[in-house]
Amino acid sequence: MDYFVNMFSGALSWTDIIVRTLVSVLVGMLIGLEREISNHPAGMKTHALVCLGSAVCTMISDEMTYQLTGNTALNAFGSCDISRIAAGVVSGIGFIGAGAIIKSKDGSVVTGITTAATVWAAGCIGLAIGAGYFRMVLIVTIAILFVTFFFKKIEDRFIKTRGTRFIEIILEHKSAALQEIDNYFDLKGITVTSFDCTSADPLIDDKDAHKFCARYFLRIPKSIPFNIVMRDLSKIENVIEVYESTSASSSQRKSMHSQT
Repeated sequence: MDYFVNMFSGALSWTDIIVRTLVSVLVGMLIGLEREISNHPAGMKTHALVCLGSAVCTMISDEMTYQLTGNTALNAFGSCDISRIAAGVVSGIGFIGAGAIIKSKDGSVVTGITTAATVWAAGCIGLAIGAGYFRMVLIVTIAILFVTFFFKKIEDRFIKTRGTRFIEIILEHKSAALQEIDNYFDLKGITVTSFDCTSADPLIDDKDAHKFCARYFLRIPKSIPFNIVMRDLSKIENVIEVYESTSASSSQRKSMHSQT
């Protein structure tokens, strides 16, 4: 009978376990919400599970120390090294974060680094929740949300504007070519801030045969080299020529002809 009683007793009360579990799930979901909204691979579920798992590991450490020494882990530093489980968790989370990082075949584009960082941070917060450091959890969670939400706005407003480019593309078979170009921009996360398309051969009546000039003003992520974008666009079927202009009215061209 005593065995079954001991199974449901320990360093932490039922209230402690329930509160820390709920807090870890809610904090993980809150951190993952921004990643979910931004369509990144690790969203609310991933962050919630990582945070919960880390919290469980800390609570296990506390319970194990209590079982062996009769003291909680927080009061037994002299007789038990409680840092080993935490160190193992922090190292193990790196494998999950690595799964969120995606690198293109040519090595020109790397995405998911911020997601990997938030997964790792969620795991660290989970350790703090498991130890009951709720003041630390509150402050660090606010800091993470500030970085992920507001830094992104600052990037969009002041930093990513440096990656804006105006390009013109000479193409034929307009509908098919424009669809392929749009698909490429979506794949690379390139934002089209303005666009127009006019005939490059206004004297030719054959709409299926004559050339068009598509003008794009683009916001290109800093992780994507502009020369890679130019190269990829030039390889799209029905694209004849791609060139950059310093402005919409510029006559200077940095051209790259289609290799197809």
